[in-house]
Amino acid sequence: MNKRQVLAVGLAAMVGLSALQVDGAVASAQEVNTGGSTDTLHILAESSLEGSLAKYIPGVNNSGKVTLHYEGKSLGFVDFDNANLLIKIPDEFKYIALQDEFLGAITGEISTPNGTKKITPSDLKVFSDRVVIEFPKSFFIIQGKYRADVVLDFGKILKKYPNIPIDSAPSGYQFSSTLAFASSPWDIIEDPIIGSLSGDYTTNETEAIVK
Repeated sequence: MNKRQVLAVGLAAMVGLSALQVDGAVASAQEVNTGGSTDTLHILAESSLEGSLAKYIPGVNNSGKVTLHYEGKSLGFVDFDNANLLIKIPDEFKYIALQDEFLGAITGEISTPNGTKKITPSDLKVFSDRVVIEFPKSFFIIQGKYRADVVLDFGKILKKYPNIPIDSAPSGYQFSSTLAFASSPWDIIEDPIIGSLSGDYTTNETEAIVK
């Protein structure tokens, strides 16, 4: 029995998951080689995405911000694996995200089981429909918590480019998030086994700009 099998059996026993099929759990454990072996196994997971939107008011400094708070908890183990938090941006914000300056309009901090750090541009990749935040390598056994507090200062972009449109969203602007580990960065259909490291947040506001 290898290390992952031993840990999977031990964790299952500790949380009383008598119905857990350990072979299936081990099959979903992920390995990547980054100069060594990195093991990741999530048996139970839960996460949430919350936030707020402050509308942009032309001529008013520091207006026009989306604040997001992501938190993910996992029961299992992570052996020095990297994680990426993908934040899906509403289609209405795509012209904001396409501006080169948007990278510098993203601030906040991220936390892993091993500590907290400020978000820097080197942690970010920006696309028209999403922002990807790279977390440092982390380690935990039994339970780990990952957190991100992110501010998207779209008002900073609108101040420079006032003609960029942000369409209204009758049902609110929807943001989605997914925490994925480097062993499987964009596909977590198989992992975690139970629960989710994804979350959604929809704003109460249907307009992002005060007209």
